[in-house]
Amino acid sequence: MLFIYTRYEYVLGSKDITATLKNETKPQRFNLHIITPATKFLGFPVGGGLVKMSRLVNQQGQVIHARNYSPEIKEEVKNFKKTLTIPYFKLWKGYLFIASIAIVGSIIYGIKLNSDGKKYRNEKENLAKSAQQLQTGQLYGANFFTDAEGNNIQGLPAGWVKIVKIEGDTVFVQRSKKTSDRAMFEMKDLASIKPTSDADWNDHIEKMNYPLFKEAIQNKNLSGIDLSYIGVDHDKYPGVIMSFKGVE
Repeated sequence: MLFIYTRYEYVLGSKDITATLKNETKPQRFNLHIITPATKFLGFPVGGGLVKMSRLVNQQGQVIHARNYSPEIKEEVKNFKKTLTIPYFKLWKGYLFIASIAIVGSIIYGIKLNSDGKKYRNEKENLAKSAQQLQTGQLYGANFFTDAEGNNIQGLPAGWVKIVKIEGDTVFVQRSKKTSDRAMFEMKDLASIKPTSDADWNDHIEKMNYPLFKEAIQNKNLSGIDLSYIGVDHDKYPGVIMSFKGVE
């Protein structure tokens, strides 16, 4: 915290005086400073000027405590303070810099959010268009809720799904052997596990319900297309098997 938030003394003015300390008879030469306590945050001035204070330093560099001031010195301090003004803007202008940084940061963040949102919408639009014209050989990025045999699995892995063929109300699909365990789905995360040969695909062909697939496409707020088994496989596991999230 010392490097982030610091206190310092801002010197409003200084001058040399010759005066006598309390309970002393011999005059001395002093350097009189009038300061105001101030603060900085990350090097930016963010406060100060609430009070004027004196610092009396003798020729040996020793700071003289105010209880040792004579009436003469007190009067000198009082009169000197009246001639000095506190530069409030200079002491508080750090807030302007911090506010500027915050504003610029929020603008950049807003632009990024808008860009990410546009990218997301484009991905979902491409997914919807591709799904409306489903073709064999097409690859999709998907989240899996079961394994290839319809058994429950831990987590929500993502991987590739290939459309093998379409016959009547049945879509035959094949999923990649490799999956990604990232918490948030992004198509770019699947690039490194994209199958490059037949050996990279699971041997088991899964049969999905095509009519339900078509119904899911009609969702105006499409975030994914859920697929469920059809026939005897559906009797084994009636829930959602996988959800298409993007298209190659």
